[in-house]
Amino acid sequence: MHIPVTCAACGQAFRVDAKFADRRGKCPNRDCQHTYTVPTLEATEIDEEEVPISRTKRGDSLSWGERAKSNRPSKRKTTWWQRIDRSSFLVGAGLSAAATTVVLLLLSLMASTKRHTQAAESGPPKPTYAQAVVPVVTKYCGQCHSGDDAEAGISFAKYHDEAAMLKDRKTWERSFEMISNGNMPPADSPQPTAAEKAQLIEYLEAALFRIDCTKVSDPGRVTIRRLNRSEYNNTIRDLLGVAVRPADDFPSDDVGYGFDNIGDVLSLPTLLMEKYLDAAEKIAAEAIIVVDPNKPVVREFARHQLKQSKAARPHGEDATILVSLGDVTAEMDFPLTGEYLLRTKAAETPAGDEHAKMEYRLDGNAFHTFDVSAKDAKPETCEFRFKASKGHHKLAVAFLNDFYDEKAKDKSKRDRNLIVRDVEIIGPLDLEPAEPPASHRQLVASIPGSEKTVAQAARENLQPFVRRAFRRPVTEAEVERYVGFVEQAVKNGEPFPFGVRVAVTAVLVSPHFLYRIETDKKPDDPEDKHALNDYELASRLSYFLWSSMPDEQLLAQAAQGDLHHDAVLDDQVRRMLKDPKSQALVDNFAEQWLQLRILNEVTPDPEKFPEFGPDLRDDMKQETRRFFEAIMREDRSILDFLDGEYSYVNERLARHYGLPDIKGDFQRVSLNGKNRAGLLTQASILTLTSNPDRTSPVKRGKWVMEVILDKPPPPPPPNVPELAETAKSSPDATLRQQLELHRQNPSCNSCHKVMDQLGFGIENFDAIGRWRDMDNGKPLDTTGELPGGNRFHGPLELAHVLRGKECEFGECLSEKMLTYALGRGLEFYDRCATDKIVKTLKEQKFRFSVLVAEIAKSDPFRMRRGEESK
Repeated sequence: MHIPVTCAACGQAFRVDAKFADRRGKCPNRDCQHTYTVPTLEATEIDEEEVPISRTKRGDSLSWGERAKSNRPSKRKTTWWQRIDRSSFLVGAGLSAAATTVVLLLLSLMASTKRHTQAAESGPPKPTYAQAVVPVVTKYCGQCHSGDDAEAGISFAKYHDEAAMLKDRKTWERSFEMISNGNMPPADSPQPTAAEKAQLIEYLEAALFRIDCTKVSDPGRVTIRRLNRSEYNNTIRDLLGVAVRPADDFPSDDVGYGFDNIGDVLSLPTLLMEKYLDAAEKIAAEAIIVVDPNKPVVREFARHQLKQSKAARPHGEDATILVSLGDVTAEMDFPLTGEYLLRTKAAETPAGDEHAKMEYRLDGNAFHTFDVSAKDAKPETCEFRFKASKGHHKLAVAFLNDFYDEKAKDKSKRDRNLIVRDVEIIGPLDLEPAEPPASHRQLVASIPGSEKTVAQAARENLQPFVRRAFRRPVTEAEVERYVGFVEQAVKNGEPFPFGVRVAVTAVLVSPHFLYRIETDKKPDDPEDKHALNDYELASRLSYFLWSSMPDEQLLAQAAQGDLHHDAVLDDQVRRMLKDPKSQALVDNFAEQWLQLRILNEVTPDPEKFPEFGPDLRDDMKQETRRFFEAIMREDRSILDFLDGEYSYVNERLARHYGLPDIKGDFQRVSLNGKNRAGLLTQASILTLTSNPDRTSPVKRGKWVMEVILDKPPPPPPPNVPELAETAKSSPDATLRQQLELHRQNPSCNSCHKVMDQLGFGIENFDAIGRWRDMDNGKPLDTTGELPGGNRFHGPLELAHVLRGKECEFGECLSEKMLTYALGRGLEFYDRCATDKIVKTLKEQKFRFSVLVAEIAKSDPFRMRRGEESK
């Protein structure tokens, strides 16, 4: 029995066990902690305890065949007799004290007898797994789902008891959906009786979906996560401010649960570790400029790297000969404004009265001329210093005085030519004082001198850098390791900035940089459930929304120790979503959730769809990205993904859609009164869910089930005939008719029964997303009906049906985004969090920021636990 309590300070309502009546406690609201006194039983009207139960895998209006039981906790009101002071009442009615005692004792005995009688009459105990599941599964499923060749790879023989079943919840949840929707057993197989099916469904629903959230409290555990490619690039950008993307050259990240930031699959192979080492050296060199006249940077240009005029010809193994007026040009991005040296080796083939003249040019402007008299066997070295600004430049070596005399007596002196080899650009040799980049000025802000040792200067430079790189406070011992690298480099005769560069390189290959590390006091104890510290929470939040490290404001909030407060998290989420860096949520979450990256690999048949090309592909992708971004930035309802009557098109895409009067670049357009709405009718989705030569209702229906409703169908069973075989046997049938014939195979019908109906609803769009009313000269039938009786005709009515499943879609998107935010797959105990998120979403009109904020405030996001022993 529990007593209801409402905190007088913050208004939060909660329940306290009756055994604590008349005792003091603190409000469970972490932001309040106000002291309260638990009311006594006499002062409170007691209801039968309500136990919060997570109903099912879905929300309020969730499954297509609505579940028969609501699972809402019942209330039993107390009677007036239970609420009054019974002794006072009986005495007031004229009974003596002794008689009152006897009456109360008799009433107590009668009540006890009644309770025992009611318990005995409440019915038999609930059936066990062996009674409710084993007989039905053995009798009706065993023929197909047993042995090594079990259909869909599912063999029920291995599930000996409920514990074995609950270890494989995914399989049983999918089986529950198939059974409850009437898709299994197949229609041509023996069917369980109504009583058998009802008992099985009731048992499975209770075992799989009903969770007592007051007793189940498990935030889960996230495997240590390596930065993926996108996170690495973004973190380098925000940490150092350098314009490099080294991770573009890394191996592709593995994908788990639909995303490439899942800790369990982000391994560290040897090749990637080598890439990290190379990248760290290049990044550090870009961030810190080391100008040492004794060791200048030399850039050599081989013959094939030079742009050659028509007068240039290959000469020997590595030289170029200019047989007429012309030049060879080296192009280079100069890292800094300063002084450089252009050096070549040159020779001539003599003729006439003068030697060959060679000219150096910077961006077409001559800055020095040489008389070249050396012979080919012993070329002379020519070099000249010049000043160049930071940026892209062209350095040319030109031949100025061509000469040819075919009548010359000495045949070896008839043709004057210039031979050029070994072109080198050296430097910078010296820098202008204000030239070093911001990263250099930040990392080498402190310089050793008469009043400051190398160690002191290095410590001042590195302490804030290591703190930001590790995304947490650092100890003196940690900083001293990197200070030692600087001291050793200087001791070896290197300049101080070079030593800092070595230390930065070491930081960038540290596990504390490459991994998002979260600590546990008891890492092997699954019962050790604890909140993340605020720095760990800051990293989770920044990599969730920005795919990058926390900024200074987020780290400062963590340092104050109040980031975990709900109000602070709400403020930070709103701020971070407005920041341009939240574009990462479009790049990394939206593209993977919507499977947009598949579009890069789709190639429609060029003979059937000559209009399709790289530019149109990019436009399709850009429309969906801008649509998602608008919902995010404008904090619109997530239900707009289902039937939003607006989109973003440019002139080319508008022409593709048949939208008139659209000129120029991407712009927002109204779709009110048009035949398009929401994601389902956007060309990107329609194209990636089609075959190269035709539409695919199956792929489109599967996409809706996976992405919108989170009900992915099982993989197709083996040895099922392809649709092409059906098409050969019925060449005159429409695609819909062919699929209906295909579904006559019992192995196919159970899944295609739903998938195909969804796909038929958007058959008005061809394989590259254009509207059509006919297919191969025959009218299209775009009607459909889903289990539960939801009928529709065409894409807009289908979008309307999906809009009616707002809680189902809300839970789907919540689960997808929570998976992405956590970097792990969800478990059954996470339903308490997702149910709460969906409830708040519904109350707040499904606004996008509410979804993000509720995820950030959820227990799985803010907490972790030790690891279970295996």
